[in-house]
Parts: sequence; C-alpha cells; structure tokens
Amino acid sequence: MRSNGFEQTALRIGDVLPPRDVAGIVLPGPSRWYALRVAPQREDEVEGWLRKRGVYAFHPVLKRQTRARGVVRTYHRRYLPGYVFARFCGDPVVHMVMSCPWVIGALCRADGHWGVLEPSRLQAIHAMRKRDERIERDLAADQLRRREASRMRAGDHAMFRVGPFAELPCEVVELVADGGVRLRFQLFGREVVVDGVAEDLVPLRKAG
Repeated sequence: MRSNGFEQTALRIGDVLPPRDVAGIVLPGPSRWYALRVAPQREDEVEGWLRKRGVYAFHPVLKRQTRARGVVRTYHRRYLPGYVFARFCGDPVVHMVMSCPWVIGALCRADGHWGVLEPSRLQAIHAMRKRDERIERDLAADQLRRREASRMRAGDHAMFRVGPFAELPCEVVELVADGGVRLRFQLFGREVVVDGVAEDLVPLRKAG
C-alpha cells in the first residue's frame, strides 16, 4: 500500500507497534541492568511506563488470594518494595527517565552515577516468585495430605483411586508421619503392605 509517496504495511486491529520514543530515554550503548527507586506502591506504574518505551522491567512479587465471607481477594506481597529492576538497551538518559512521575532515583555508585547491576545477581531475585509459588503448592499439598489422613483410622477400608493399584480394595493399618497411611491389601493371593497417601484413596466404610 502506498500513501503520499511512502510505502506502508497493512495494519490490523490488535497489531502491536514498536514504541517510537525509545531514543528519548536511551542512548546507543550496551544493554545493562539498573535498580530504580520508585514511589511507594507505584512499582506497577513504573513498569508500565518503561514498557511503553521499550524497556523491560520487573519487581519481584508474589500474588496471593484470600477468601473472607465468601469474597476472594487478591493481593501482592512485594519482596523489595520501592525498587524496579530495569534493563535499558543502551545508556539511560537520566533526566528523561526521571521525568516519570514515580521514579525518584536509582541505586548509585560512590561517585553518584547510576550503578550497573550484574545479571547473575538478578537471577535469584527474578526467580523468587516461581520459587515461592512452588513452596506454596507444596505446603497446600502437605496440608491436604494431613487433613485427609486425619479423617482415617486404623481398620478403615478404602479403595485405591489412582496409581498401579487403582480400584483394588485395601485396609488402613496405621497412620504414619507427614500425613501418610500404611495400607494392607491382597495382590495375586498374597498380603501386601505399602505406604500411601490418604488423598489417593476412596473411603469405603469406617471401622466399627
């Protein structure tokens, strides 16, 4: 398509255009990481402001949900409140970056210039959210195991719900540590005792 002598590419709704004002806050140079100091509770706004100008930025945060009176609320726990880590694809123009209304400075060297961060030191910070989400999942699974195990008693009968013994009946012999149960069942005419977890069982009837 041509218009006024200039060639134009066809655009559709939903296309993403590269920002045009990147040069305004970055000068040619190597990509480097900086730690920007931002106003309280304005980390998200700073990230968005930088993203519109072609700068990747993040702040480590863990999203959690709570339920109170049937209402689910989502809140964020920030690990390093007041900081946003930004990777500039060149040398940042300090006064232009500071034109963002929520940026109040950066971590600086002894001479007052913005300090460059080593990428290796940011890897652990960047991985905080995934690590804590994994810990949260493990804790939730452990709580489920303990809750299900607390409902069982020695002598209860159940059936394996999943695994290699699925649909075989078994008997609870005893409760063991960490929410586990010891089970007894018949396999090929022989009695077998194994350790399992309560959530993998379907209760059949209670003892007595």
